[in-house]
Amino acid sequence: MTTALLVAVVLLTLLTLFNLIVVLGVVRRVRSYEQRLGGVAEAAPVLSTPVGERVAEFTASTVDDRKVSRDALNGTTLFGFFSPDCSACHERLGDFRATAARYDGDAYAVVVRDGGDLEPVLRGLGGTAVVLEEPGGPLAQAFGVRGFPAFVTVREEGVVESTGYLVPALT
Repeated sequence: MTTALLVAVVLLTLLTLFNLIVVLGVVRRVRSYEQRLGGVAEAAPVLSTPVGERVAEFTASTVDDRKVSRDALNGTTLFGFFSPDCSACHERLGDFRATAARYDGDAYAVVVRDGGDLEPVLRGLGGTAVVLEEPGGPLAQAFGVRGFPAFVTVREEGVVESTGYLVPALT
């Protein structure tokens, strides 16, 4: 009986040590992945001209023939850049429309005609000032847009106040 008990204790001790070694190996591997990928997950993508820089000169017209240019900006202006082929853009149309309706300054939705169906995008932006342009058009170029959706607020003098891929929250 004593021998069996001793064998059981030794086996359980060995099993516990083996389990401890495996767990420590897994923890070490997870930490190495965190170090390699940690910076990637934390960095916000830069989709347009950085905050604090001035956007380039631009002139464009909305679908209802209102002129928009850097020199004509009045107060802080919200710009949203959308592509019909972008699923994230479709998800944020309602948020942009609601924010634009409550926004104190002007708000413009810039839709880039890159081959997708424009109708659902225009319907989702109903009631918002919309500028249609080709890829690399004047607004996308002036704002340095490199991905969609992109949301930018610009002060009256054309300096970028905020930028990102989420519709800015109103404060």
